[in-house]
Amino acid sequence: MPYILNGEKEKKAMLEAIGAASIGELFAHLPPPVLAMGPAGLGPGLSELEVKKHLSALARENRPLESFNSFLGAGYYDHYVPAAVDFILSHSQFLTAYTPYQAECSQGILQAIYEYQTYISILTGMDAANASLFDGASSAAESALMAMRLTRRDKIVVAGALHPEYLQVVNTYLKGLNSTVRAVNFSKDGLVDFNLLKDALDDTTAAVILQSPNFFGLLEDVHNIATIAKSVGALTVAVVNPFSLGLLRPPAGMGADIVCGEGQPLGGSLNFGGPGFGFMAVRKEYLRQMPGRIVGRSKDLDGNTAYCLTLAAREQHIRREKATSNICSNHSFNAIAAAVYFAVVGKEGFKRAAALSFSSAQYLYKRLKEMRGVRLVFSDKFFNEFVWEIDNARKILNQLREKGIVAGYYLGKDFPAFNNCVLTCCTEKKTKEEIDSLVNTLALILHG
Repeated sequence: MPYILNGEKEKKAMLEAIGAASIGELFAHLPPPVLAMGPAGLGPGLSELEVKKHLSALARENRPLESFNSFLGAGYYDHYVPAAVDFILSHSQFLTAYTPYQAECSQGILQAIYEYQTYISILTGMDAANASLFDGASSAAESALMAMRLTRRDKIVVAGALHPEYLQVVNTYLKGLNSTVRAVNFSKDGLVDFNLLKDALDDTTAAVILQSPNFFGLLEDVHNIATIAKSVGALTVAVVNPFSLGLLRPPAGMGADIVCGEGQPLGGSLNFGGPGFGFMAVRKEYLRQMPGRIVGRSKDLDGNTAYCLTLAAREQHIRREKATSNICSNHSFNAIAAAVYFAVVGKEGFKRAAALSFSSAQYLYKRLKEMRGVRLVFSDKFFNEFVWEIDNARKILNQLREKGIVAGYYLGKDFPAFNNCVLTCCTEKKTKEEIDSLVNTLALILHG
């Protein structure tokens, strides 16, 4: 059957149905750089050899992360991935574009996903996890929708310094619903302002979403926040850096009802911001409202262990209006990479990597604290990233980059009040020599 484009009559009818006057108005919320303005201008066709040469030339304009002494964090982290992880994942059983879920032909894949779910449940202290989501931001938004279904309430309170991109996605998910997103600002110490939080909560609040470590790397008082949320009948959604749980108490033990976040630190690489996956884990009483795929373990007619999708309340299985999520897929390959990573590094190896990340960040914090011209914005109660301030921050960051050092994430991009602030991260890969190189180079730039 041929593909027939929508005509002007069909376009007009659809625009009228959603209340937009034109295509331009429909996409007016998008920033100009991402909008296509006129023909793409691809030029004449090229041969395969010419295309390969052209793309290779474009690729050479990029510099790989390994060519920098990088201290970037802000949601994606450069952790060490043992070679065994990629070797195992390269097997054809795993390396496929197909998202397998047919039990009769994919028992191995289903078992691997089940193992991943088990690891996430152990890590977070929760009772059950799903087979993954798209990314950390969508996992936070899906958690908000889940909380609204569970409580039959329509207000979400976002507490403190949540990743700004996560907040944008939560707002986007809930924009078309009869719901409210209330963002509560953080206090001057970078943590949740409890007075503002209490004022924002009422009997229409479905959940409080908080992040710990928060976007500034600081550790929030999850237990106190969860207690305040519970006092009005609201759930607590904890967004976490999974690597921090190698050292910190699991969110389940601090009152969290839903735990979610970005799984890239667990065996994932940094390829222009990905790929990653979202994880979600919940208490057992909320399991039936958890979105996405869930793999369960059972027995077949012969008594053998068998794996299958269970509690799959997705639109592919039931009526769309009854589905818990419109997610048609998940990031199985990336989630399985996390399972392989856990199996390879082991419990003690994971803890050691987290401890090294923490100690390296503390060392850098102390070095910068001693430097004239650098101001440390918050306390040292952080996991592996922190905020520091310096005059002419953007200029200084560019000068450091020219010398092969990426000092961190420029916060002025998302927080105008932090115009000269940098969010800097250390992982277990950072050596003392690399940290000293950043500090000494910065000192030369500042003081000659």
